[in-house]
Amino acid sequence: MPLSTRYSGYDCFAWVYNKHWGDKFIPLVMPILEKFVLQYLPDGARILDLCCGAGQLAQVLVARGYRVTGIDSSEEMLHFARENAPSARFIPADARSFKLTGAQHAVLSTFDSLNHIMTLEDLLSVFRHVYAVLRKGGLFLFDLNMEAGYRVCWEDNYGIVEDDHACVVRMSYHPDERTACFDATIFRLQDGWQRSDVVLMQKCYSDAEVKSALEAAGFNDIRACTYDELWNPAELTVEAERAFFICRKP
Repeated sequence: MPLSTRYSGYDCFAWVYNKHWGDKFIPLVMPILEKFVLQYLPDGARILDLCCGAGQLAQVLVARGYRVTGIDSSEEMLHFARENAPSARFIPADARSFKLTGAQHAVLSTFDSLNHIMTLEDLLSVFRHVYAVLRKGGLFLFDLNMEAGYRVCWEDNYGIVEDDHACVVRMSYHPDERTACFDATIFRLQDGWQRSDVVLMQKCYSDAEVKSALEAAGFNDIRACTYDELWNPAELTVEAERAFFICRKP
C-alpha cells in the first residue's frame, strides 16, 4: 500500500489527544495485558505496539524492560510518541501493510485502534501482517468497541475548555451501516485563535467476524473476553461494550 494512503486522520488531532486521551486507557488495560500477555513473555521481549498513538503505552512497556517498536500512520502522533517514550523505536506505517525486521514476541493494539479499519478485508490484511511479524508462539492482543458500546457510549456530545484551547466533541453511531463517527472541532490559541475540524470514523465488527478473520490469517488459541466493573476479565456477552481478543501464532 503506498505511503500516501496511510491513515492520517489523527494528525491535526494529535496534540489534544496526547494531552487529554493518550494515557487515559493505560491503567485500565494493564491488568488485561498482565493476565493474558506480559506474564508469558521473557525478560527483554520484543513487543510491537500497533497503532501506538502518542506512545504512552510504549513508555510503560519500556520502563518494564521490554524492547518496544511502535507503528502509527500519523506522523504527528509519532512526534509525541518519541517525546513520551524516547527509548522505543517508532515507525510511520499503515497497519494494513506494514513490514518489520526482527520477530516479535507479542503484538498489542489498544484503545479501539483497530475499529478505525473500515472493512473486513482490510482488517484481515492487518491480521496477516501481524501474523508475519510474530515469532512462532507469539501472542496478539487487541481490543475493539462492540455494538453495545457504540449504542451506549457513542450518542454523546461534550466539550473541553482550557485557557489556551477548547475542544467540542460530537459522537454518533449508525446501526444500519455499523459505523460510528467522532467529530471534533478544536480551537487553539496560537498567534490568535486557530480552528481545526477532525472527523474520525470507526467500524463495528461482531465477535464472529473477528474470530473468523483471525483464523483466516492463521492464528489459533483464539479467545475473547470483556471486563467487569473492577476491570477484571469477564465472559464476553452481547451486553459487552468492549472486547479483548487474544490469540497465538502456532
